[in-house]
Amino acid sequence: MTMPDLDGQPGERIALALSGGGSRAMAFHLGCLRALHELGILQRVSTMSAVSGGSVIAGIYCSHPGDFVAFERQVREVLSRGFLRPAVRTALTTDEGVRAIGTRLVLAVDRTAAFIVRRSLAVVRSRPNWGWLGASPILRRFSRTTILRRTFSKVFDGAKLTDLRSDRPRLVIVACELRAKAAFYFTAKRLHCWRYGSSGSEGVELADAVAASAAYPAALPAIETNMPFEKSGRTERHRITLTDGGVYDNLGLAPFWPGRDPTISLDTGSHQRIIACRAGYALDVADPASTMLSRMNAAFESVFARAQNLAMTRLYDLVRGGELKGFLLPYLGQRDASLRYPPDDLVRCEEVAGYPTNFSAMPAEWIDRLSRRGEQLVHALVRENWPEMLTTITSAASDRAGAGSGVG
Repeated sequence: MTMPDLDGQPGERIALALSGGGSRAMAFHLGCLRALHELGILQRVSTMSAVSGGSVIAGIYCSHPGDFVAFERQVREVLSRGFLRPAVRTALTTDEGVRAIGTRLVLAVDRTAAFIVRRSLAVVRSRPNWGWLGASPILRRFSRTTILRRTFSKVFDGAKLTDLRSDRPRLVIVACELRAKAAFYFTAKRLHCWRYGSSGSEGVELADAVAASAAYPAALPAIETNMPFEKSGRTERHRITLTDGGVYDNLGLAPFWPGRDPTISLDTGSHQRIIACRAGYALDVADPASTMLSRMNAAFESVFARAQNLAMTRLYDLVRGGELKGFLLPYLGQRDASLRYPPDDLVRCEEVAGYPTNFSAMPAEWIDRLSRRGEQLVHALVRENWPEMLTTITSAASDRAGAGSGVG
C-alpha cells in the first residue's frame, strides 16, 4: 500500500530510532511499532536505527518474512522464550562454551604475564616500547557474547545483513567501537566507523551486528576482530573492539542529525521528521554511593542520562531552528500528566516502572503491559503533535474506500 506524503509534500522522509533497554525495550517498541503501523506511518519510514534491545526487534522487523501480524507473533514468542536460557543451552551443548572458557584462560595467563613483566621492568627502571605490555595480541573471538550471538542467529534464521528486506526501512544497527571511542554502524551495504572508513557487509550475519550492539559492558565482553576498511582511496586492516551501542548513543539518533558530512559519516540522507522511541525510565534519587563500585555506577548513570537528555534537547532545538519539521518522543517514563490526549484506559507510568534491563524470558502480562503503553503513547502523541498526519491518513482511507466501491 502506498501512502501519500504528509501535507502533499513529495519526498518528506521519516526516520525511526529504537533505543536500547533489553527485552523491556523490545516489548515497548513492539507497541510503538503496532501503533505506527495502524496509523500508516511505519510504512513511510525510510530509515530505522536501533540500539541493543531495540536492534533485536528491528532486526526481526527488517528480516522476518510475512506481514505485521506475523512479525508481532514472532516477537512475542521470542520475548516469552527469552535469550538467557537458550544461551545457556548453547554453552552446554556446543563447543562455544568450551572455547569461551579457553579464551578467557589464555587471556588471563597473557595479561598476568604482561603484569609481571611490567613490574619487573619498573624495578630496573626500563621502559621498552613493547605493545604487548599494554594490549594483548590475542583476540577474544569466543566469549559469553558470541554464545548470545548464536542465540540471536537462531532468532534471525541465520540471515545476513545483505538479506534484509528491501520493502522495509533501511536498517542501521549502532554499536560502539572502544578503541576509536566512536559509533560503529552496521547496514545491509556496509559497515562504517568514521575513524576507519567503510568495510563490506558481505558474509556478516545480522546476529553479529545485534550481538555487538547488545554487548552491555557490565555483563558481556566486547567483540574483537580484524577487518579491512577503505578510507580516502586506501585500504587498511584495523583491529576493532565493539560493545553496546548505548555506550555511545542509546537513543540511536546520531545517524539522523542534520549537517553530517556524508564524505566522513554514514550517509542516511536528510529527514524532515524523526520518531525516537525511548524505553528507559527517569532517574530516581538513590542511596548515597558509599563504595567505589557504587560511585562508579552512579557516575556512569549520570553521564548516560545527561547524554540522552542532551539528545532530546537537540530535537527541540532542531525544530526551533527549522532543520526538522517535527518529532515524536514516545517515552516509557513519560509523565502521564503532560499528555494532552491520554486514553481512558492508559497504562500508567507507575504500572510499568521497575522492569529490569535484561534478556530474560518475559511473562505475557508484562509483554502486554509494556507494549500497550507504547501503543497508547504513540497514538496520543500523534494526535497532539502531528494532527495533520491523522487528517491525511483519514483522507487517504476515504479515497481508497471510494475507489473500491466505484465512487469517482
